[in-house]
Amino acid sequence: MGRRYKLYILLALICILAYMGVIAFNTQVSYAATPQQLKAVFIVNFVKLTEWPSNVAIFEVGVYKDPEFATLLTAMLAGKKVRGKDVKVTPQDDASLFANCHVIFLPKSVEGELGDVFGKIKDLGDTPANPAKLTIGETDSFIKAGGIITFVETAGAKIKFKVNLVPAKAKGLTISSKLLKLALEVVKQ
Repeated sequence: MGRRYKLYILLALICILAYMGVIAFNTQVSYAATPQQLKAVFIVNFVKLTEWPSNVAIFEVGVYKDPEFATLLTAMLAGKKVRGKDVKVTPQDDASLFANCHVIFLPKSVEGELGDVFGKIKDLGDTPANPAKLTIGETDSFIKAGGIITFVETAGAKIKFKVNLVPAKAKGLTISSKLLKLALEVVKQ
């Protein structure tokens, strides 16, 4: 019985190790994120690492003309708090409706509208009722047009970002030095 018992133990250990290997493989596969999922995670971290000039009761993230990304971001934030505050995602097709938003995301598809969108956002002003807006985009021209953070896709589908401190400072936004250290480029003037 001793030898047979050892054989059963060995088989059980092999089965356990094989099962653990399958779990480990499935876990790795499930964590493979799409570029859009990575951008959503980045946006959450941008909110965590930015200080607004007035107290924030709830963070509102506006997503301009990209309902799929708004749905993804909403699902990612469901039931979660950022900096102890609730987060609401607001998809809009009209930039003049972003008055309550703290963050506004503009996808690549609206690159030709940047001047108009930034004009509408500027017209909203920055008051306690109309918070300062952290603008986030996806194109090279975004920073030049007055955006604060833009995503940059690099080789190997890696997501990086650039930061423009000029409009951030003008709006009274303070971006953490931790975030600035991770940026590919920081525009200071």
